[in-house]
Formats: sequence, C-alpha cells, structure tokens
Amino acid sequence: ISHYRMRLRRPRFRGLRTPVLLPGQSARRLALLGLGAAVLVAPLWLLTTQTIEGQRVADLILYGRMLADPTARGVASEALATVSIAAAGITALGLATLGLVRGGFGLAIASLMLIGGANLTAVVLEDLLVRPNLLGRAAYATGNSFPSGHVALVASLGFAAILVVPRRLRTPVAILASALVAAVGLSTITAGWHRLADVVGAVLISLAWASIVAAILVVAQGWMPRRTLGIGLGGPATTLTGLAGVVVIVVGVTALLVTALDPAPLTQAIAVGTSEPRTFTAALITALGSALVACAGYVWAMRGVALESRAVAPGPSL
Repeated sequence: ISHYRMRLRRPRFRGLRTPVLLPGQSARRLALLGLGAAVLVAPLWLLTTQTIEGQRVADLILYGRMLADPTARGVASEALATVSIAAAGITALGLATLGLVRGGFGLAIASLMLIGGANLTAVVLEDLLVRPNLLGRAAYATGNSFPSGHVALVASLGFAAILVVPRRLRTPVAILASALVAAVGLSTITAGWHRLADVVGAVLISLAWASIVAAILVVAQGWMPRRTLGIGLGGPATTLTGLAGVVVIVVGVTALLVTALDPAPLTQAIAVGTSEPRTFTAALITALGSALVACAGYVWAMRGVALESRAVAPGPSL
C-alpha cells in the first residue's frame, strides 16, 4: 500500500503573482473600512454637539486644559503654527511625484484625490454644521468647530504617504503618520483650538477618503506579489499598533463616559475642578488611540496589495 502513497507538495510560485490572495480581497476590506469610517462621523457629531451631555464633556476637556502647564500650551500653539498650507502643498506634490514614479498617473491622481477630498470635506462641514449652545453661560466657547482642519490636513497627508510608498515601508510610515496625527490632534486640544470630537472626526473623514480611493485604485491596477502575508501586513508591528490603539481608546472613552454620566451641571463641575484634569487626560488618550487605530487599520485593509507599476516591482526574490 505504501508503494501507492503520494507525497503532497506545495507548488512553488516563481513569478511575481500568487493565485492564493486576490486584489479583490483588499478592495473589499478597504471599501468596508471607508464606509464604516464615514458612517461613524454622523453619530459622533450628533452625540458630541447636539446633546447637553456631549457638550458638557467637550467643554470640561477644554476647561481642563487650563490646568495644564502654560509651557505645554505654548508649545502646542507653536507646533500648530508649523502646519501651513504651503508646507502641505509641497508635501502633497512630493507624494504625488513619488506616486507617479512608482505607479503611474493612477497612483499620483489617487494621492491627490485623497488629500483634496478629505480637506475639502472638512472645510465644507466646518462651515455648514451648526453647534447650538446648550450650556448657556457655562459654555467654554460657542460656534461649530467640527471637524478639525489641521488634523484632516496632516491625516490625509499621512494616509497618502502610506498609499504611495513601497509595501515594505507601509508599516513604519503608518507608525510615523499616526505619531504626527496624534501630535497635531493633541496640540489642537491643548491649545484650545478644537474639541476632542473635532480631532476624531477629522481622522475618520481622512480615513474614509483614503480607504475608498485606495479601494478604487486596487480594482484599477492592484496586484498581489509573492509572500504577501509576510510583507504587506507589516507583521507584529501593525498588530501591536492597532491593539495598543484599541486599548487606549477603551480606557479614554470609559473615563469620558464616567464624566458624562455625572448628573452635576457644568458650572458645579467647573467650581469643584476635580474632574477637569481627568477629563482632559482622557481626551488626549482617546485622540492618540484614534490615530493609532486608523493608520494600523489602513495598512491591514490593504492586505499587502501592490500598486506600483511592473517596471518598478521587485524581483522574484521577494
């Protein structure tokens, strides 16, 4: 009987393509991620701007920042001053040029659409949305500030960078991008320029544009090289970044919910002053977590799909 046994062997793929994973899988993941991020924007805005509890927590965060070190508030304002339209324009053109070299006009146009769409959406929403004053004289500030234009600008540039760089660099670029987005988001809260929901909303809007644009690009010119799982997903670094972001968000949101459930009016909470520092810290933690999860999720959704032209694709040794 042993004479008739056959030994099963895995086929060796000598080309750049593999029949195991298909670009359609990445396109579906990206589309679902983009739609999910876009859908979350509406309830986030409603809960934080159209309810007394949401406005109460948002303003407690801003009151809490007043207890922070004045030096930290000054550093935050100086950091935000470096985020300029000119610098962003140069960066966007540089990313588009890199996309043109690596993936042709498709990748270059996709990067510009991502950046332009996210920032245009942020500007339009900030002008159109209305935030009623439900707290009266106790309100820290009045008027709509949702979403944050600064965060949308940096986040869209970060996602565009992840899109145009080689697969091997996606994870380190994503980690760097999440750090920059978090730094700008924390700075806007610390400087008192924006509320927490403005930061998270801008991240979601940028992620939605980045994912939808990437999904379309994958359908148009995406392909799966060999060893996709070993290279494209980033390995433990992407997983750890995403898990760390989830844990941080859970901790921050839990702390904010405790504040939201407090029946005391805002004036009393301000007078006591005990919840303000905790609320401010929880907001910073939540903003950090949102940046980590968004960037890690973007790399995960791509699932290692390659977008570069065959002329610049690496050889079979990959």
